[in-house]
Amino acid sequence: MFSIRSGRLSVASLAASVMLAFPFVAAAQSQAATDTPAKPDNATKLATVKVEGQSLQGYTVSDTAAATRLPLTLQDTPQSVSVITAQRMEDQNLTNVRAVLDNTTGVSSNAYDSERVLFYSRGFQIENMAYDGVPVAPSLNSSSADGSLDTSIYDRIEVVRGATGLMSGAGSPSALINFVRKHADSRTFNADATISYGTWGTTRETVDIATPITASGSVRGRVVATHEEGGSYIDRYSSNKNVLYAVVDADLGPNTTLSAGLDYQKTKPNGVTWGTYPVFYDDGGFITWPRGFSSAASWSFWYNTTKTAFVDLKHEFANGWQLHALASRRETDGDMALFYVYGFPNRETGEGAAPYAYRGTDRGRQNMADIYLSGPFEAFGREHELVAGLSGSRYTQDSYENAHGDLPDTGNFLQWTGNYPYPEFAPTGDLLSAARIKQGGAYVASRWSLADNIKLIAGARYSTWTNDTFDASAGTYHHEHSKTIPYAGLIYDITPVYSAFASYTQIFDPQNNRRANGDFLDPVIGSSREVGIKGRHFDGRLNTSLTFFDTRQDNVAQADPGQFLPDGITQAYTPVNGTRSRGYEFEASGAITDRWNTTLGWSHFNIKAPQQGAINTSLPRTLVRLFTTYQLPGSWNGLTIGGGPNWQSASQAPVDGPNGTQYVNQSSVLLLSAMTRYAFNDHVSLQVNGENLLDRKYFVLDEYSNLYYAAGRSATLSFNYKFF
Repeated sequence: MFSIRSGRLSVASLAASVMLAFPFVAAAQSQAATDTPAKPDNATKLATVKVEGQSLQGYTVSDTAAATRLPLTLQDTPQSVSVITAQRMEDQNLTNVRAVLDNTTGVSSNAYDSERVLFYSRGFQIENMAYDGVPVAPSLNSSSADGSLDTSIYDRIEVVRGATGLMSGAGSPSALINFVRKHADSRTFNADATISYGTWGTTRETVDIATPITASGSVRGRVVATHEEGGSYIDRYSSNKNVLYAVVDADLGPNTTLSAGLDYQKTKPNGVTWGTYPVFYDDGGFITWPRGFSSAASWSFWYNTTKTAFVDLKHEFANGWQLHALASRRETDGDMALFYVYGFPNRETGEGAAPYAYRGTDRGRQNMADIYLSGPFEAFGREHELVAGLSGSRYTQDSYENAHGDLPDTGNFLQWTGNYPYPEFAPTGDLLSAARIKQGGAYVASRWSLADNIKLIAGARYSTWTNDTFDASAGTYHHEHSKTIPYAGLIYDITPVYSAFASYTQIFDPQNNRRANGDFLDPVIGSSREVGIKGRHFDGRLNTSLTFFDTRQDNVAQADPGQFLPDGITQAYTPVNGTRSRGYEFEASGAITDRWNTTLGWSHFNIKAPQQGAINTSLPRTLVRLFTTYQLPGSWNGLTIGGGPNWQSASQAPVDGPNGTQYVNQSSVLLLSAMTRYAFNDHVSLQVNGENLLDRKYFVLDEYSNLYYAAGRSATLSFNYKFF
C-alpha cells in the first residue's frame, strides 16, 4: 500500500466555513424579502424569453432549457444544474473545458495520459455533450468531453447532473455538458482583447469583436480568435493552440432570427504521454518519480483539429409559440505518433521496461439536426407549457494505424531522458476500426400548473440507436436498440423563495465497452430518482439547491484487472448488475451583494455493486468547490479580490504490479486558488490568478492502472482592454 499524505480538511471545518457565509446571506435576504414579489400563478415567459436562457451579470442565469427544453428558472428545474458563466470563467481564468469541469459541483476528472481526459459525476463517466442543447459525440480520444476545448467561444457552460435521457437520448446517468455559444447580440461595436503570460512560459492572446453589419443592426457579426502556446510541468511537453469562431445573427423580421456560424480549433501538443509510466520495481517496491516525469519520447505528438458549422433558426408566433430549428456538422481529426513504456524496471540496473510505439490517424464526422415547437396552452382553467420535437444524428469514426518494425530496448529506464530513436513506421496506415452510429429521437415535455403552487413536468423521449462497428482485432459488430424514456418532475412552491422537487427518469446507455473475447456489453439500463429543495434569492441573482439522488443500473462496465482485448493493449470490461449510487449535492451560486459573487458546491456519492461493495474507488467520494470574489467599495472600487479552496476526499486505485494487483492510495487533497484584478478605468484592467498555492503534490488515479502527478503551483498575469 502506498500513499501521499497531506493536511486533512475535516467535515466539521468545511461545515463551519459554509455556515460562516450564510449569516451574510440571511441578513441580506431578510432585507430584501419584503420587496420580493410572489411568483405569478399562471404566467408564461415563452413569448419574451430566449429559449437558450439569459445570463445575468455574475455567477448565475435567469433561466435554462438544458434539462427539459422548457425555459425554466433553476428553481423550477427538477434536477441538479450548475451554470458556469462567462464572468466566472474570466475570474478564475478557466480557459479550457477541463479547468471548468474541475471547478464544477460534483464533477471530477482523471486521465489516461496527457491528452485523454475523462470526467465523472455521481460515480459514472460523463459521456453526454451538447452544443446549444443539441447532443454531439464526445471526444475522439476518450469517449468523454474534450477537456482541451477552449472556452473563449462560449457564453456559458451548463452541467445537468444525473440522467438526461429526455434531452440526450442514449447516455449515462452522470451529467450532460451543454456548451452555449456566444452570439452577435450587440447592435453597437464593441471588442475585448486579453493578453496573458503564465508559469512554464505559457502565453495566450484572445480577441472578441462584435459589430453591426447593417446600419440598423438587423444583421450583426461576432468573431473570437485565440492563440495559446507554452510548456508544462511535464518534462518535454509543449503545446500550441489556435481557435477561431465566427457567427452572424440576422433579424429576418420582427419575430424571426437566423444565426449561422463556425468554429475551428487546432491543438498541437508535443512530447505527449500515452498511458502511465512504470510504477513499481520488479521487486514490488514503489518508484518515486519527480512530479514532472514523463515516459514520452521526445518525438511524440498528438495533434487534434475540431471544426463545427451550424445554422440556427428561431421564429416567434403571435400566440406565444416558438419554432426552433438547428442543424450542425462537426468534424474531428487526429494525427499522432505515440510512445509507451511498460513493465517493472530493476531497482539496480533499470532494465526490464519494454517499449511500445504507435503511429496513426483518427477521423470523426457527425451531422446533427433538431427541430421543436414550444408554447403555452390552456386546459382546466389554467395555462400550461408544451414542447415537442424531433432530433437525429449520424456519427462516423475511422482509425488507421501505421505498422512498424522491431523496437530497440529502452536500456536503463531509471535514467530515461526521452531520447529514443524514431521507429520506422509504414508510410500509410491500415484500417484499425470503423464505427457508424445513428441516433434518432422524438420527444415531448409539458409543464402543468396543477395548482397555484404545484407544477408537474412530464415527458418522454422515444430513442433509437444503431451501431455498426468494424474492429481489426474483434471483427464486425452490429447492435440496434430502441427505447421510450419517461421523465417526470414535481415542483412544490413552499414560499416565493423556496420550493421542493422530486423527479424520476429511466436510463438507456448503449456502450462500446467489450469483454476480453471482444464481445460488446449490453446497454446499461436503470433509473434515477432525485428529491431536494431549491431557493431563488434576490430576484434570481443567487440560486441555491440541495439534492439527494438514487441511481440504480444494470450492465455497468467494470474494468477487468489484467484483462485486455485481442489487440493486447485495450482494457477489457465485465458487466456488473445491481449497482447503486446514492448521495447528495449542495450548491449556492450567484451574487450575495452587488459587489460579492460566490459559488459553493459540496457533493458526496457512494456507489456499490452486489458481492463487490464499493466500486470505482479511484474516484473521490466527496468534493467541495468554493470560489468567491469581492469588489472593494469607495476609492478602491477598481480592485476585486477573490479565491477559495477545492477539496476532495481520499481515494484508492488498483495498479498492475509484478506480483499481481497492488493498490495506490491518495489521501485527501486541498488546493487553494486566488485572484486579484485592478480596473484602472472602464477600458483597462490587470488580473493575476494563482493555482495550487500550497504546491500540493498528489496523484490523479483511475481504475485502469494509470496514474500521474498533477500540476504544482502556477500563476497567470492577464492584461485586458475593452473597446466600446
